[in-house]
Amino acid sequence: MEVIDFGTKDYLQVLKLQKDLFSKKLSGDKNSYILIGEHPNVYTLGKRTKKEHLYDIPSNVPIINIDRGGSITFHGKGQLVVYPIINLKDYKLSVKRYVHLLEESMLKTCKTFGINAFRKEGYPGVFTEKGKIGFTGTKVSKYITMHGFSLNVDVDKSYFKRINPCGIGTEVCNMTDFDPSVRLKDVKVELLSNLLQLF
Repeated sequence: MEVIDFGTKDYLQVLKLQKDLFSKKLSGDKNSYILIGEHPNVYTLGKRTKKEHLYDIPSNVPIINIDRGGSITFHGKGQLVVYPIINLKDYKLSVKRYVHLLEESMLKTCKTFGINAFRKEGYPGVFTEKGKIGFTGTKVSKYITMHGFSLNVDVDKSYFKRINPCGIGTEVCNMTDFDPSVRLKDVKVELLSNLLQLF
């Protein structure tokens, strides 16, 4: 498994990297990849986005339509995004089990930092008593994965108030809402460790 830490990079630049690696995998590349980092402010619209999910988008924040599942979400500094590019057959995983493992990596990470996070029946992602903290949105074609998940560490939550996150009308929260001393660099190390243990 090759880990690519892209630091903070524009969404479209990382999307191009994802697509390039995705194409390599479709052509028989045996390597597996995990991309991790942060994006400058951006809204991404999944296949289930409806007009009523967008409330008052700031004119200076890009809106990008992409081919993942789910509805609209926000990415910004203080939120970790993770994009595994793998062949599910190599890990004997169904799509459902794969998404379950992505959620599990976030649940384990939250637990390490003393946060009681959990799943909600019928809703993808990871939740807490203060709101949704982890988000999933994937694409799978010919068993190859793309897109992935995000975990709020210390992101500006005001941008979520301008949308209906994931189309389910939920509050969102940060890990720092539970412990202000949490640092993104520490969460990144723990999250990667948990993810690599699961695959």
